[in-house]
Amino acid sequence: MLASLVEAPPGPARQVEGGIRVSGRWAYSSGSHHSTWASMVALVTNDTGEFVDALWCVAPISELKIEETWQTVGMRGTGSDTLVAEDVFVPHHRTFSMAQMLQGTWPIPTGETMYQLPPAPLAVVPLIGPLLGLGHAALDFVIDQANAKAMQHTFFTRQSDSVGVQIQVAEAALKLKTARLHTYAVADEIDAAAAAGERIDYATRAEYRAEYGYATQQVLEAINILINVHGSAAFAESSPLQQFWRDANTGGRHAVLNASVGYEVYGKSLLGIDEQISPSV
Repeated sequence: MLASLVEAPPGPARQVEGGIRVSGRWAYSSGSHHSTWASMVALVTNDTGEFVDALWCVAPISELKIEETWQTVGMRGTGSDTLVAEDVFVPHHRTFSMAQMLQGTWPIPTGETMYQLPPAPLAVVPLIGPLLGLGHAALDFVIDQANAKAMQHTFFTRQSDSVGVQIQVAEAALKLKTARLHTYAVADEIDAAAAAGERIDYATRAEYRAEYGYATQQVLEAINILINVHGSAAFAESSPLQQFWRDANTGGRHAVLNASVGYEVYGKSLLGIDEQISPSV
């Protein structure tokens, strides 16, 4: 299992015979406590200090230290702490160019379909999956409770008897369906292109980046609506709804799910503005 280092800034590395030596700190290393390997992005320089390349490199987790820095209100179980490397040797066969990977030109080991998948769009899909699950868990919980929970300071003995509640639950359900449709459509298109050996162009990938952010916002808005329906009881520590809310709002702030950035990437593409503001497209 690899620790995820998607959001961490690169660390310094230097060329040596047979590979590179890496030092640095990589935060947001999700799964680091349960991983056997760590993936790190390193900025490599030569003997004269000149920049050579940005490399994605992999090293045994046992050769690094873990600093417990992941103290958050949500997604606590990911253990996304900080990995620290001190002059760790990484052989060439465990490195590859970040630029080549993001451009889809890195040398693939076989012609299998999985190696044809575009790295950046593919990497984001697993981030949205848990958000979709949290949204639907919140919807199921609120619907189940609405048939028995009274609506305080009204004459409704059940929340489900209120037209206002009915409208809000329907809106939340449609937002979640919208998020699911966008996410599944992108995943299907990525799979189809990979199976056909076709490369997905930048304009299409820019649209995907915007759709990811849009889908994320639909989930977060749906959960907020459901919190409003359920009421202040949602924030009791014994309520699973508050955990759904905390985890979704933490996970939904992942940098690659930033809706504004996604919309800007897509908008520039639509308008023919040749300016790439993010490597994750």
